[in-house]
Amino acid sequence: MAVTARVQVPLPWHQDEMARLLDQHRQERLPHALLLSGPRGIGKLRLAESLAQTLLCNSGSDFPCGKCQGCQLSAAGTHPDYHRLSPEDGSKAIKIDQVRQLVSFATRTAQYDGYRIAIVAPAEALNRNAQNALLKTLEEPGSKTLLLLVSHQPTLLLPTIRSRCQQRTLPLPAREQALEWLQGQTGDPESLLDAAQGAPLQALVLEQADWFADRSRLLETLVSVAEGRQSSAQASSVLAKHDPIEMATVIYGWLGRSLKQSVSGVESADPQLAPLLKRLAAAVPAARLLRAAQRVLEGRRALLSGANPNKELLYEQWLLVLVGVDAAPAGH
Repeated sequence: MAVTARVQVPLPWHQDEMARLLDQHRQERLPHALLLSGPRGIGKLRLAESLAQTLLCNSGSDFPCGKCQGCQLSAAGTHPDYHRLSPEDGSKAIKIDQVRQLVSFATRTAQYDGYRIAIVAPAEALNRNAQNALLKTLEEPGSKTLLLLVSHQPTLLLPTIRSRCQQRTLPLPAREQALEWLQGQTGDPESLLDAAQGAPLQALVLEQADWFADRSRLLETLVSVAEGRQSSAQASSVLAKHDPIEMATVIYGWLGRSLKQSVSGVESADPQLAPLLKRLAAAVPAARLLRAAQRVLEGRRALLSGANPNKELLYEQWLLVLVGVDAAPAGH
């Protein structure tokens, strides 16, 4: 059975970062712990997996060959010197018992006389007890142990965790590079990339979301509130049918694009949304658009931190700002 399909190579915009990491490895300056952070949907985990598989590859090349025993074991998820840590099915948190298994793994001798590598993703899913349990391994790593922490929100990690890792902040790729990569994978790369706020992998996820095909109607809902044709409560009941983190990301993007149009006159490249965004910019003063965007961002951060508010009330708080009513912050 072929397993090379699961061998990972970094995405085009991460190849320079991969080269820098491999240079550190060749110079024996690779740290024992790396924290790869950046926006969701840019391929941070893929970069971590590619680095891990390359270091466990027997060929000594700059990318996993996909053919050697090390690559086959890594791709199959059975390499004894490779450990993955993520929330268990049905849970959003990485628990202390899982970290104890990682600590045990890190103290063992490598079976293939090379690196022992563990990936923790997303690292912010570690609860406080789990983070504290991980600290000792970060402070006293075994020989040739590499911990790769992948995070969308590194500020949710304990300062002591962050200080014991070498941090690499990975930005969004250039728009042209992201669009080139998306070509052939989706029929509407520009609209999807806009909706994903420039994150290419998130763009592919959004294409499968129910709201994307319905995005014009959802944006029309916001516009109707701003123009006084619909109440915030009515609009909230429509938005509440969708995932709140997804909606927060999308609404934040729409508000940002309307604000950009209001301030600089730059119109959206999405032909379905451009007229609606123009109406939103005309109906809501720029300062209020900015405040609404800030309120949505606060709500999104709370949701990502594990808050579980009433969705309709959350959306209503955001929408009220559009009509000049600054309700209590999300999560309060």
